[in-house]
Amino acid sequence: MPISRYFAAICLLLIAASPLAIADTTSPTTILSKMADANRTLDYSGIFTYEHGGILRTIKVFHSVRDGQEFERLFLLSGPKKEVTRQSDERRCERLGDLMLRSSVTAAASVPKDHLEKLYHVYPKAKDRIAGRETLTVHVIPKDSYRYGYILGVDQETGLLLQSMLIGDNNRVLERFQFADVEIGGSIDEASLDPSEPEVHRVSSKVSTCLSNVESSVAQSNWQQSWLPPGFGLAGYLKSDDSGRETLIYTDGLAIFSVFIDSSEAVDIPEMQAQRGATVAYLTKTKIRRQDFLISVVGEIPVETARAVAHAVIPVQHNYQ
Repeated sequence: MPISRYFAAICLLLIAASPLAIADTTSPTTILSKMADANRTLDYSGIFTYEHGGILRTIKVFHSVRDGQEFERLFLLSGPKKEVTRQSDERRCERLGDLMLRSSVTAAASVPKDHLEKLYHVYPKAKDRIAGRETLTVHVIPKDSYRYGYILGVDQETGLLLQSMLIGDNNRVLERFQFADVEIGGSIDEASLDPSEPEVHRVSSKVSTCLSNVESSVAQSNWQQSWLPPGFGLAGYLKSDDSGRETLIYTDGLAIFSVFIDSSEAVDIPEMQAQRGATVAYLTKTKIRRQDFLISVVGEIPVETARAVAHAVIPVQHNYQ
């Protein structure tokens, strides 16, 4: 998956500005709309830091758009030697990774304004400088405890997201991203997008991981939710022909989580949960007509939300009678 979230590292200097000065000239929806377009359409390269679960990494990124297709290469400058390349060939295909990227903070502009405002307080807070560029800071604060909040640093000129923090309980920062150096709009040559080694991980479009659309998901799935957090809806569906695993993806337009249902007749696994940074995984079991199923919920949501979602998974009655 490409960069799924962008979260801030350590700011060397905070330059405060009056929130009212920004609010008078720029609406938060305008800022977010510009940001959503910029992250998909701009050519840029740079170095950013990403902190998740107590681990800080430094990553180099090249991103280019050619004939409507995105090309991206990322490689770690610290820690294990890893490299990822991505090319979006199937323009009409909806992949889980693409959905998660679009339905994170960069998706806010595609969410209807009244829907977003029902779930979050969205307002500009201050001006700042990140990677030597003037930025606007936007706070996205949830109105309930079912989701996390965000603090975003958006490039004032281009709209590119340069900094982000994912905020949990008690204003605790769960994940951080921040560009330390960035060049926006410069020409990205072919060599910068080519992997340096044959063993590099490629996000390939040759093996289709297209999600079924929501309409067909309702008809195909054997499972449904008896409860969802307010504002969340079904966004995608995937079924493995090999294992039979069903994956249901839900989003409120910003937050996203996946529900995995696996058949596990012989597996004796207790209910458990794990969390690293903002990502939580919750696992439980249910029995339908003497058959055990494993239900896992994974996403960047509070563990209490994941637990409630997992226990609200029920079979579609006409498929399990």
